[in-house]
Amino acid sequence: MTSRSDTAAADVRADAPAVAGTRYARTAAAAAAVRRRRPLGLWRLEVLRVVRTKRWLLLFIAYPVLGSAGPIIVRHINSILSALGADGVDVPTDLTADAAMTSYVGVSGQIGLLVALGMCAAALAVDHRPGLAAFYRTRTCKPWQLVLPRWTVCAGAVCLANLVASVIVWAEIRWLFGPVRTDLMLYGIFFSTIYLLMALSLVAGAAAFLRRPVALFGTALIALIVSPLPRLWKPLRGWSPDKLSSVEIGLLDGHEPGSYAGPAAVALMITGTLLGLSVWRIGRREM
Repeated sequence: MTSRSDTAAADVRADAPAVAGTRYARTAAAAAAVRRRRPLGLWRLEVLRVVRTKRWLLLFIAYPVLGSAGPIIVRHINSILSALGADGVDVPTDLTADAAMTSYVGVSGQIGLLVALGMCAAALAVDHRPGLAAFYRTRTCKPWQLVLPRWTVCAGAVCLANLVASVIVWAEIRWLFGPVRTDLMLYGIFFSTIYLLMALSLVAGAAAFLRRPVALFGTALIALIVSPLPRLWKPLRGWSPDKLSSVEIGLLDGHEPGSYAGPAAVALMITGTLLGLSVWRIGRREM
């Protein structure tokens, strides 16, 4: 039992100024630093997970770095082949802006999408490790806290990388091949972002039933591969969301932006449905 004299002595020590260099001064400074530190919430935790694990670097390499190389290679392909000694290769000489955009979508867009799916699968494997799963589940009150912060931060990082890459590629196309309409650039960025959100929502839908990151990645990838199949039925041909995967090429080929409104609406509906399913299933799932 604490006596009155011990309590008074503790009050005196608490009110006394800290002498520099003493253990009490170091302890007081550490306590003050902890009090000034921002609380580590779920959203900030996911941002730190992306930044400190260097996952953003993979997105930066997959989108802006590889994307910026596409138009330059297409513009100077003849010089590159001559320097490599490939004289027998027949390359068209009248390459246009849509060829440069095709190079970007075919290389950087596909590689970046694979990196994005893997990154999202690692983030949404909530119950892959039972110890961490128990830690998170005992410190969250609502099911959406297990899914939405992870998915939203990952999707934000992917969309930001795609935005940077798209701006660089469009600027290079204007510089190397001539002027390009600004509204087409904005429409291309908008519709490609919707397609990325839908692709990442497939990972969330897989996480509603599976646990391992490899299984989530494989299921989402297979779903993307078979997504063009509904276009075989003529009534669904104009509504298939896979049209958004090459929206930048279509806009440069002369397609109207309004022709992509239907696929974009379907993609947004799929995104919301799969996220809701993931929240409901993961919240009810037992470890």
